[in-house]
Amino acid sequence: MNESEFNELLARYEKGKCTLLEKQLIEKWLDSPNLKRQNAFKDETERIKVKNALRQAIYSSAGVPAKRGKQIYASFLLKIAASILLIATASYGVFTYSSYREELKYVNTETQSGNEIKKVLLSDGSVVWLKPASSLTYPKKFRDKGDRTLVLKGEALFEVEKNPTQPFIVNSGELTTTVLGTSFNIKATSDQVEVVVLSGKVSLTSATNKKGVVVLPDERAVYNGSNKELAKVEALVEQPDAEAITNGTEYVMNFNDTRMDEVVRRIEGKFNVKVRMSDPGMENCLITADFTGQSLIKTLNIISKALSVKYEENNNGITLIGKACLPNSNEQGAEM
Repeated sequence: MNESEFNELLARYEKGKCTLLEKQLIEKWLDSPNLKRQNAFKDETERIKVKNALRQAIYSSAGVPAKRGKQIYASFLLKIAASILLIATASYGVFTYSSYREELKYVNTETQSGNEIKKVLLSDGSVVWLKPASSLTYPKKFRDKGDRTLVLKGEALFEVEKNPTQPFIVNSGELTTTVLGTSFNIKATSDQVEVVVLSGKVSLTSATNKKGVVVLPDERAVYNGSNKELAKVEALVEQPDAEAITNGTEYVMNFNDTRMDEVVRRIEGKFNVKVRMSDPGMENCLITADFTGQSLIKTLNIISKALSVKYEENNNGITLIGKACLPNSNEQGAEM
């Protein structure tokens, strides 16, 4: 991004025509310590005034009335363009193309499911099955340090990639669900939030219950929004309930003497990845394994051990390298 493009971005921001990602980035840039050190403003009061004026200009362009007592006078709006030029000239160096692209990775995005279940693949390898009429807000890329935080409205089934150093946190209304690596379902309605754990364990807390509760496999807990009560449900989750939660998803990945061509097809469908086998005869190999709730890498590691094969990752997908198998048998033939 050159200086001219940077000026155009600021102009789009002023007119309320930039994208949500660009808007979030500019807001962060206006508050950055680097910008303040550039002395683009006379003082902090002027910086806040310009920022508020830019925001109000966006509201005006969108036809949103300004709040009472905060109307922006035309005389001040006329100064915005000059202020933008001053800012751009004084501090373009702190807004380089590389930093722009890097920060853009971490800006939150929102996915809505519409009338169908929608699969969301997160940057850490976790998989979210977003149920109908639900939305998920999450960063396009999680930072290397810190929590992995998302916001859920509605219902979703989560398969979380384990990472002890980065807790996975889901905010759903007034309830916070914290995990390290597990699979669970959250259903948030206007008056309550229900959490069902299929594997691993999760910790639930709320504004009125900081101590919270821990939910184990086949257990559920409910947060009641009316009385602010958070409690586990005594009855265990029955098989029909678990099947209803996973229905319409590719969560269950349990194979019993299944040909590798079918296993590969299921892996490709779930993780949106292309998998090829070095020898077409590997399609005849049979495998018995349960990949349910496992990440792509863990799934490939299990296959590697079960069939004594290796795998390689590249830009074109994944290649399984090993011996061919005789039809209807796991007896392997000669090396490639």
